[in-house]
Amino acid sequence: MARKFIFATDPNGRSHEVKVDPKHIDRQKRDLERAGNEVVVLDEDERIRMGLIAQQLRNR
Repeated sequence: MARKFIFATDPNGRSHEVKVDPKHIDRQKRDLERAGNEVVVLDEDERIRMGLIAQQLRNR
C-alpha cells in the first residue's frame, strides 16, 4: 500500500500538510472539508510530481 499525504487549504489560502492516519483517511478528509478546508489526497508519486511542477512554476 502506497503512502498517502493529505494537504488542506483553509479559506484564507494557506495550505499545510496533515498527518495521515491510514485507517481513518476518509474520516480525516470529511472532517477537514466540514471545517471549511479544501482537501487534496496524494500518493507518493503524485506528491513528487506536484512538487516538481510547483518548483518549475516558481522558477519562471
